[in-house]
Amino acid sequence: GLPLFYPKGAILRRVVEDYITNLQEQKDYEPIWIPHITKGDLYKKSGHLDKYDALYPPMKLKGEADYYLKPMNCPHFMMLYKTTGHSYRDLPVRWTSTTTNYRYEKSGELSGLTRVRSLTQDDCHVFLRRDQIAQEVNLMLDMIQEVYAKFGFKDFWVRVSTRDPKSKKKYIGDKEVWDESEKVLSHLIEKRGWKHQIGEGEAAFYGPKLDFIFKDVLGREWQLSTIQLDMNLSGRFELEYTDENGKKQQPIILHRAILGSTERFLGILIEHYAGAFPLWLAPEQIWILPISDKFISFANKVTEKLKTESKESLRIVVKSENETLGKKIREGELQKIPYLLIVGEREAESNTV
Repeated sequence: GLPLFYPKGAILRRVVEDYITNLQEQKDYEPIWIPHITKGDLYKKSGHLDKYDALYPPMKLKGEADYYLKPMNCPHFMMLYKTTGHSYRDLPVRWTSTTTNYRYEKSGELSGLTRVRSLTQDDCHVFLRRDQIAQEVNLMLDMIQEVYAKFGFKDFWVRVSTRDPKSKKKYIGDKEVWDESEKVLSHLIEKRGWKHQIGEGEAAFYGPKLDFIFKDVLGREWQLSTIQLDMNLSGRFELEYTDENGKKQQPIILHRAILGSTERFLGILIEHYAGAFPLWLAPEQIWILPISDKFISFANKVTEKLKTESKESLRIVVKSENETLGKKIREGELQKIPYLLIVGEREAESNTV
């Protein structure tokens, strides 16, 4: 459950995460940074220590508080918000961080990249006023729609995850707050006309959520994106902003991840394209195949020209191994490299490929 990535995998995840980072910054989300461990007191305050069952055991340090690997990022965002003053004019505050969490998933539930113990989230928390809920959720829905279109994901539906009325102890907050939160999310999805259904008992312990369920090429269903409407944790962390009358109010919080988990997203993405990625995603975009050692210098010249004249940073490999051209072409086809450029004497003379 602790995946390691070779260079091609590392490049693929970087391309995917960079795309999400750039999209978020275009939409006025600001980056923050948070550590990977924290004191247990923070999770006591958030409720995770009592309600969350996938925490790793604490690190017992002599003369120190217990430290935990973080399974969630929410409390860290709350602490940053709490340390600065906020007016109603400042809201919404949109913060995001791509960071890894650690969850002690049962060994029998682990599966490839789709269910892991170290998962990286494009996590975002928006602190907002009650009258901004619809606009902010709609902005998130627009972004999810744009991302799915970019990656060619069409077969998905939305689960409106609500609390289980028979298990009240699993959740924090008043019934009235939950009723309002669930109603708001259901209404916004219904307005979109997207395929959806209620998932009773699937809510987070602090609020209801919209979970985007994607069907992969084998017909299996996976949760990717999530939007969670939280009207409870502000009170626990005593978060405030000053309203137009100078009075202190508690902000609403939206928790959101578009990829959900980078690892799971990549697992689904690799299968979705069967490794034949579109050019922008391919870890190796172009192979240049010299037909003999004599033309390696020309192949290098072609590489430099492509890199210099392209508006984007191209990922190019010169295949200089002492192999036949036919073998190099077969290998390129097997690895599903988008472009194979062949260079020999004619190409070197005419400066072409």
